[in-house]
Amino acid sequence: MGGVEVRLDNVHASYGEVEALRGVSFSFPESSITAVLGPSGCGKTTMLKVIAGLLKPSRGRVFFGGADYTGLPPERRSVGFVFQDLALFPHMTVYDNVAFGLRARGFSGGEVRRQVEWALETVGLTPPREFMGRRVTSLSGGQQQRVALARAIAYEPPVLLLDEPLSHLDFKIRQRLLAELKRLQRKLGSTMIYVTHDQWEAMELADTLVIMRDGRIVQHGTPSEVYTRPANVYVATFFGDANIIPKELLTPGSREEWAIMVRPEDLEIVRNGSPVPPGWPRLEAVVEDLVFQGPLIRVELRWRGGRLRAVVPRRTASSLPRPGEAVSVTWSPDRGVDVALE
Repeated sequence: MGGVEVRLDNVHASYGEVEALRGVSFSFPESSITAVLGPSGCGKTTMLKVIAGLLKPSRGRVFFGGADYTGLPPERRSVGFVFQDLALFPHMTVYDNVAFGLRARGFSGGEVRRQVEWALETVGLTPPREFMGRRVTSLSGGQQQRVALARAIAYEPPVLLLDEPLSHLDFKIRQRLLAELKRLQRKLGSTMIYVTHDQWEAMELADTLVIMRDGRIVQHGTPSEVYTRPANVYVATFFGDANIIPKELLTPGSREEWAIMVRPEDLEIVRNGSPVPPGWPRLEAVVEDLVFQGPLIRVELRWRGGRLRAVVPRRTASSLPRPGEAVSVTWSPDRGVDVALE
């Protein structure tokens, strides 16, 4: 199949008076997986619609592999789209659902059958003949998801757009399908753009992350870059759990618009009276609760600036302080990241 770079150049898009995209510029790398994250209403789905040609931008351009696709209709864009609600036809068989786009694009009968069988085989609905004659309403949620994916890849488009496709499935099925999506993308070499509000889903799947807010991209990078070096408090708290410690509470006279971000796994708890390494900060706190989380224990603390949270391996539980105990918390200076308070 192979993929192409998709580039947005200063794209604006609106629904009536509401501006959903505000000057978005970004290049989605060829043949890789990009996850787009943000809260409801931030412009994620609108971005996919603009790329697919389902919504015309009010300003800006859309490029596929260097070619200007801005005015091209959806049927000429070679884009596979998996919608959040899957948009399968309940009155049709699996075969007719997967064949729908192929027929619309003028594939012959023999070509349609070959591509349907290939697509079903590729997404793991095997053997295809056991599924082709069934109504989609007779399938499980995970199987319906595979049918929607098969329909999207059946004509081998270079670009796959997925709009929160796993949001209605339970945890174990999501985990399995995430792994299979990654395998599928590697096999096909397509450019996959995956919209989600689930940070862990994005970290597990994507090569590149795009974080959106109010119709704009506020940060992009690899999952590791975004997690360890968030640009501001919004990104730090949206993408992962974070302790935000205003600098003015650490250093009198410091700028109020900046804070230190420390991830819970980087926060260390020290029994009062014990030393901390030279150069490490020290905050006085009280343990409020210990929360069991399988392999981890979450430690809830309170200090004069508010709440803090640490996570430690379960094997250390016997040495942890009890709720109500006064402790100190600290962290390595290279684990504290300056973030803007915005």
